[in-house]
Amino acid sequence: MYKKSMFALIIFTLIFSLMPAGLHGAKAAGGTIEISVSNANVRSEPSMDSSVVGKAKRNERYTILDEKYDWYQIQLPNNKKGWVAGYLVKTSSSNSQVDKRESKAATIIADRLNVRNQPSLSADIMGKLHIGEQVTATGNKGDWVRIDFHGHHGWVHEQFIRLGSQNEQEVKNQVTSRSEHAVLLYNGTNLRSEPSMESSIVARGSQGESYPVVSREGKWLKVSLPDGREAYLASWIVTVNGKAEQQKPATNQSATGLRGKTIVLDPGHGGIDRGTTGAKGTFEKYLTLQTTQLLYQKLKRSGANVILTRNADSYLSLPSRVAVSSLYEADAFISIHYDSHTESSAKGFTTYYYNGKHRKLASNVHNELDRSLPISDRGIRTGDYHVLRENSQPSILLELGYLSNPREEATVISTPYQELVSNGIYNGLNSYFQAQ
Repeated sequence: MYKKSMFALIIFTLIFSLMPAGLHGAKAAGGTIEISVSNANVRSEPSMDSSVVGKAKRNERYTILDEKYDWYQIQLPNNKKGWVAGYLVKTSSSNSQVDKRESKAATIIADRLNVRNQPSLSADIMGKLHIGEQVTATGNKGDWVRIDFHGHHGWVHEQFIRLGSQNEQEVKNQVTSRSEHAVLLYNGTNLRSEPSMESSIVARGSQGESYPVVSREGKWLKVSLPDGREAYLASWIVTVNGKAEQQKPATNQSATGLRGKTIVLDPGHGGIDRGTTGAKGTFEKYLTLQTTQLLYQKLKRSGANVILTRNADSYLSLPSRVAVSSLYEADAFISIHYDSHTESSAKGFTTYYYNGKHRKLASNVHNELDRSLPISDRGIRTGDYHVLRENSQPSILLELGYLSNPREEATVISTPYQELVSNGIYNGLNSYFQAQ
């Protein structure tokens, strides 16, 4: 009898241990996610530094096995389990219950607050609310509050809403007296684990989102995320309580040195020549064109005569690029590139020139980039590049960051970085011409 009982107990234990975790007390699966990008990396752990175990394609749906730090664990068709970052997915309804409450008046205490269609930072944004706006709170789920939003259910995090009616000025006074809040200036802003551009990205924010400031560390702000974690924001991409921080230089609006100057901008590669490919798939040829077009608009507004060697994804030979510089008798020729190396830790930006007479142009632009950019300065160097060697006009070539470095790639493709690059080159050209 004793042996039979022990045998039954062992069998029961084995069956129980093989049951899905959600069926015996572990965190239950909470709804589904839909992949919102072309190929999302599925990682072994909920971290950008962990290894990639597979890919998930756009519009594919997966059951959530677990959730941690705004990462979702899923199971791929090959039965491998892994984690997907929350900003790469859309969430659908969860099995967990919404705690209903009597409808109460509430006041928004953050400006341009995102209202989401689910209680998650990765959920779709339905619209925005502003500081002092009155809403009706109808329920909550965890740290999220459900509100009526234009006839639909919307969700905001509890740290940005207070029950009760208050006017806008009262709320602003309370927020200002209680703490500082950093408001993002750009979409796709990286929030990092440490006060460094080299640290891992823990979340991405949207323009107008507000985060309480915990402390300051140099040019970085430590902020509190809605899920309780802390992260770091670069001070030059936010406003704090409505005021700009000491930001990296913007374009010089009185740039009289540029007026009437002929500047040839050369976006590297194009067409069949895609240049280097980033660690996460960025094609250099697209990024150089994006940077150049942004710079083009700023220079045109200053009154410069700006010529592009290419303005689309088309191939152009190196001699042809030099010919454009000669044809227009360029006062400055700027070739835009992004770098690559077999060692993924390589990082930073570099300015190249060939003719000694052109070092002054290189110095002016490089110095302004050094003031503007948050990545490492690799210095000014001579470079035996065709577009420099064969060019009789003042010419430089810029390598604006390493796409082969995953963390630097994530930085250089961002809107804030592109703004800083174009501002730095703009200001460098202006100082070069003003000194003549």
